Amino acid sequence: MKKFNFSLQKVLEIKEQLLDNFKIELSGLNNDLKNINDAVENLKRQFRDINQEFVNKSRISISVGEMTYYKLLMESIFKQIEVKEEEKHDIIKKIEAKRQEIVNMNKEITSLEKLKDKELEKHNKEAEKGEEIFIEEFVSNKSMAKNYTI
Repeated sequence: MKKFNFSLQKVLEIKEQLLDNFKIELSGLNNDLKNINDAVENLKRQFRDINQEFVNKSRISISVGEMTYYKLLMESIFKQIEVKEEEKHDIIKKIEAKRQEIVNMNKEITSLEKLKDKELEKHNKEAEKGEEIFIEEFVSNKSMAKNYTI
């Protein structure tokens, strides 16, 4: 009996490899998002600490230079937060796009696997038919050989 050979096996393997690569990329993007979220939280904490320090110094006495220093420092941190939020937004877009690629690749792989299953089933039916024909011919030849020997 001929061994089953799926004609699109190489394509299926490549698509599975691409899916694995997409998942690795998604994992990296999720890691980047976590790092940005951590950085934003650190910047917000830093902003709160500096603001609290400014408020505490303002209660006692603060020079104009110190006031300007705190104002510039807080504006700088606020701008860094805005930049990080934009980066976060961009990464979220990339994550959604990568997820969609993964969904599409999963669909393609599933359709190829279904096609493979159908071809395997067809191959098995043909093999079964071949075996049945062989058995019928064998039995028929056996009975004919008995008739000739009598």
